[in-house]
Amino acid sequence: MLAASLVLAGCSPPPERVEQLLVFGATAEIRLRGADPEAAQAALAELSAELNQRHREWHAWQPSDVTRINEAFAAGQAAEAPESVLELVRLAKPLSEATDGLFDPAIGGLVEAWGFHTSTYPILTPTPRDEVLAAWREDRPRIAGVQIQGRQLRADNPRTQLDFAAMAEGVAASQVVATLQRHGVHDALVNLGGDVSALVGKGSPPWRVALRDPYGGVMGTVELGNAESLFSSGNYNKFRYSAAGARQAHILDPRTGQPARGAASVVVLHTDPVLADVAASALFVAGPSGFADLARRLGLGCALMVTDENELLVTVAMNARVTLARDPVSLGPPLDLGPACTAPPSP
Repeated sequence: MLAASLVLAGCSPPPERVEQLLVFGATAEIRLRGADPEAAQAALAELSAELNQRHREWHAWQPSDVTRINEAFAAGQAAEAPESVLELVRLAKPLSEATDGLFDPAIGGLVEAWGFHTSTYPILTPTPRDEVLAAWREDRPRIAGVQIQGRQLRADNPRTQLDFAAMAEGVAASQVVATLQRHGVHDALVNLGGDVSALVGKGSPPWRVALRDPYGGVMGTVELGNAESLFSSGNYNKFRYSAAGARQAHILDPRTGQPARGAASVVVLHTDPVLADVAASALFVAGPSGFADLARRLGLGCALMVTDENELLVTVAMNARVTLARDPVSLGPPLDLGPACTAPPSP
């Protein structure tokens, strides 16, 4: 159960059909309302094949196209890549630049060093040695150094190891929504491991989802309209413990080589699921001190952060959309980035 993991009933919705698929190591749930049975069946069959194919292409540590490419990079060689991986690289480069490298899918080697290439949590292996992290920072790989040459990928740094976990669910969600629409399904909720994208048909109520509280239970609820996505990052699901007993999230800060500090949970609501996914991770890395600046630069009208001191940072538009079940300590008035969830970026 992640941030938007609970789907709450709306008022008098059409009958639902619920399907579950295992993808990216987690359960994907697709809820359909009032869909034509034949169209729904065709869409779900196509989605099952698509998502399993992406799993085989994108997985960061089980045998996949990405692991094969990473092996080639480590040997200083180029590698042929499927179109879906080429597209991930194309999408990642401008997003990494926009976040000043706080999001960078070239740091898979660092993720592995911290033990986060696993499905078993919490992590109990030793932390990387200081000299290992120092060497990594000295020669940090970047997605900007990955070049597309026809159907091949080449990295300028043999330390480059691709790991698209911070954007894979956003990209998959956009593909799932497009497939549903192509089959005439226009009222659905796509839940990929707790991150959700909504389609709301004409005359249907919005989808109401719950926000997971990083300190336990439900923090609040949000209603999602058509073509809206809600993505989150937090320290409550994939983590390890520091020597002092504090939780260390699986989200790493490329600047330090250490787990990101300061945030307990970040939630982003946007019409672009890829941006929402990337932004949730990047804001988590930015922490409380960098929240306002990065949210403004990314044009995020709807975002919130709960810090590891149980404090709340929230934008004006998000504050209007979320109904909180409790009141974290406010770190100031809501950040005014406009009244809508897709506020224009600052000049």
